[in-house]
Amino acid sequence: MRLVLGVSGSIAAYKAVDILRRFQKDGHETTVVMTAAATRFIAPLTFATFAPGRVYSEMFAPGQDPLLHIRLAQESDLLLVAPASADMIGKMANGIADDLLSTVFCAFPRRVVVAPAMNRHMLENPAVADNLARLRGRGVEVIEADEGPLANLETGRGRLADAEAIVAHCLGAAHV
Repeated sequence: MRLVLGVSGSIAAYKAVDILRRFQKDGHETTVVMTAAATRFIAPLTFATFAPGRVYSEMFAPGQDPLLHIRLAQESDLLLVAPASADMIGKMANGIADDLLSTVFCAFPRRVVVAPAMNRHMLENPAVADNLARLRGRGVEVIEADEGPLANLETGRGRLADAEAIVAHCLGAAHV
C-alpha cells in the first residue's frame, strides 16, 4: 500500500515517527506531509531520516513539483492524518485548502483516516465535535482519541490513539 501520513500541529507529532516506522516495517511506502505547525513540534529531518526524499512541509518549496498535492492524491491508497489537530480537522471539514496537507486532502479521492490529538477541552468543544461529525458524514474514518494523561498535566480524552492501534485500523480495514 502507498500512503500519505499527514502530521499536523500537536505535541503528539513525535508519535507519528512510530506510526511511520510501523507502516514501513510492513513494507508500505509512506510519504510524510507536515503542516508548518507540526514542524514546530518535530523537525522534518526526523522523518526524512526514515523516509528520504518523501517528506514535505511546504506547498511551493523551491524545485518542488507545483502539483505535488495532486500527484500524492492520485498515487496514494490512503491518507492518514495523525495527529489531527483541531485546526486541521476544521480545515478538512470546511474545505479550506491553504497548505500542502489540506490541499492533498481536498484532492484525495480514496480512503481518509484521521486520529485526533488535542487537549480534552478542545476535543469537547462543540465546533470541533461538529467538524468531526461532518467528516464522518462524508466518509472520513475517525480513530477516537484515547483517555489518559495530557500534555498540560490534566487527565482526559484527547491523547493520540496508540500507534499500533492506528496502524491496525488502517491495515485491517484495507484488507476487508
